[in-house]
Amino acid sequence: MSLIECLKKNNMILPNYKELSIIDVVRAIYEYCGYPYKTGKINKRIKQYIKNKKHILFILSDGMGSNLINSLPSKMILSQNKVADLITVCPTTTGCVLSSVATAEYPAIHGMIGWYNYNRNKDVNYCVLQFKERIKGKNLEELGINANEIYLSSSVMNKLKRKTTAFFPEKIVNSNFSKFILNRNRIAYKDIKDAFGKAKNNIINNLNEETFTYLYLPYIDSASHKAGVYSEEVKKILYEIENELRKLKDYKIQDLEIIMIADHGQIDVTENDITMDFEKYKKYFYALPGIDYGTATYYIKEDKKEEFLNEFREEYKDRMFIFNTEEFIKNNIFGNEKISQYMKSNLGEFVSFCKKGAYFVNTIEGTEKYIGKIRGSHSGFSKEELTIPLIILDT
Repeated sequence: MSLIECLKKNNMILPNYKELSIIDVVRAIYEYCGYPYKTGKINKRIKQYIKNKKHILFILSDGMGSNLINSLPSKMILSQNKVADLITVCPTTTGCVLSSVATAEYPAIHGMIGWYNYNRNKDVNYCVLQFKERIKGKNLEELGINANEIYLSSSVMNKLKRKTTAFFPEKIVNSNFSKFILNRNRIAYKDIKDAFGKAKNNIINNLNEETFTYLYLPYIDSASHKAGVYSEEVKKILYEIENELRKLKDYKIQDLEIIMIADHGQIDVTENDITMDFEKYKKYFYALPGIDYGTATYYIKEDKKEEFLNEFREEYKDRMFIFNTEEFIKNNIFGNEKISQYMKSNLGEFVSFCKKGAYFVNTIEGTEKYIGKIRGSHSGFSKEELTIPLIILDT
């Protein structure tokens, strides 16, 4: 069975980047903010939705898929102002997608494959967002590895012609990854109310010049993991965001456009957890499995490939599906541009994905935090995970 046949059989979808995508959104925004793109780089269809306003507030709500917005009452601002559905990039995991948002490039170019990665040049297993070595938890800088050796594609946010400000939760505002996204003018916030208040004040204080404001909200993703996609906990957060959007809209800041998207959606976990005996499988590995919990890549010794595949397929039959990495590249899973050497080097020899509604506990320690405790998941190929909303409010 081919990769495409497997996706279809298991009610999953192949990302079609010819449709409007998250890449189209950020490229259009960045062009409005003064970043020059070559002819053909901008999908003109996106400009029927996004206008070139003096002030752009770009909100990324982690985990807020179209399936979630579609479940809300039609009278809500979030529902009323959803103008389109977008395809996000694959793998549908935060480290990968936020790298695409920063660089306006497909994963095929920037090479940040997910939560977990392996760098062949440095021979290190690491966490992309935490910038930490995976086994002992050391910051990569302690190992003599600089950010520019990991994040090879540069963030376009650092090159915009407008006054650019980014708002992050207090605990990550000065992380290596946040610094990669924007190397200046990063402001910490405590909660949703504080985030919207500070973003509003920042725009008001700079009314006389063109501004671009980036606001990252992690709350829906965290709540969905813990309580489920359609849980009361998630609903409470959505209504809090709704309330802040309403207040901001009613404030009537002149020439402001609010653009809101997600990095990915989530799907409720309906299957038993999938685990791996890493002691048994380590004879095959030259690095730890990468990417995330819905999709994983495997770094397999040359003389162990056939044995690994046979054992994997026997153990995980009908729960995880595995293919040669070239199948994913050939079918443009990681983007419709020629894959970079860096992306190739970050991927292993094989890639697997979970059955819809299942997730793979891809961790060597701390498994008690995950087994039996995850209610919502992503990084797979379901429509729910791949489809995100484009919400636009003009004030």
